[in-house]
Order: sequence, then C-alpha cells, then structure tokens
Amino acid sequence: MKERAEVVVIGGGINGSAIAYELAKRGKEVVVVERKWLAYGATGRCGAGIRQQWSTKENALLAKKSVEIFEKLEEEL
Repeated sequence: MKERAEVVVIGGGINGSAIAYELAKRGKEVVVVERKWLAYGATGRCGAGIRQQWSTKENALLAKKSVEIFEKLEEEL
C-alpha cells in the first residue's frame, strides 16, 4: 500500500472515483481510500438513473452535462 500521494480522495463512489479519474488524467498521483471496495456505499446501491427534473436551472444543467459525460465515458475508458 502506498504511504504518500499528491492527492488522496476519500471515498470510491461515483463522485470520488470521477474526481480521482479526472485528476489522474491531468497527471496527478492519486490514491483512492474506500472503506471496503469501490462503490461500496450509496453508489453501489443506486438505481443507476440520472434525475432530469430539478427545481433550479443550475441543477438541471448539471444533470444534462452529466449525461453528456457518461455517453462519452465508455469510449474514453
């Protein structure tokens, strides 16, 4: 196990994993720390849906952008 890294991300759910992935793409040395295994918590138990109904324009735009990112992710990985 590594003892040092430029960036340590606590939590290997969708948010932590996405942050770690983006930082690694930018050349950072990243370590993800998760209690059990990746997607162990809420991410692993979600329905895998992306909510599109939001009460604010900002949240609706974030959800739309998320769909665009997810659609391209398979090719990138």
